[in-house]
Amino acid sequence: MAAVLALATAPLAGQQVGSTATPITVTDLNGAEVRLDARAAGKPMLLEFWATWCEVCEALMPTVRAAHARFGQQVDFVGINVTVNESKARVARWVEREKPPYRVMYDARGVAVRAFEAPATSYVVIIDAAGVIRYTGIGEDQDLQAQLSKVVAR
Repeated sequence: MAAVLALATAPLAGQQVGSTATPITVTDLNGAEVRLDARAAGKPMLLEFWATWCEVCEALMPTVRAAHARFGQQVDFVGINVTVNESKARVARWVEREKPPYRVMYDARGVAVRAFEAPATSYVVIIDAAGVIRYTGIGEDQDLQAQLSKVVAR
């Protein structure tokens, strides 16, 4: 399977850098609904769209862990599993084994993928505490700490 999977999305206007992120409700691995809204939470949010089979996501993980180690108290880290070729059981096993540094969402209906126009796995969106999208990036060579420094300092 390709390291980065292009995801079919129906674009929503305005979900780009500089626009206000639309709050969304997704589910966690237990099926509980979770509202993702940086403005309501009062702190920045980092979203990573990932899959257990994504090699690029695996390569990005040390960068995510390092960013979490530095900003984990100031930023809400959320991993959104895109559910392509993924069962909840498979994702749960991966989470238990890998212990990712973020809350895990299981986007079975593609709500988050569509809302943030995620073009592929390893896609990262950083939203400031006012709810404005400040960064989007893809791939393993993202400087997440530099981007998070900008939203934490605001």
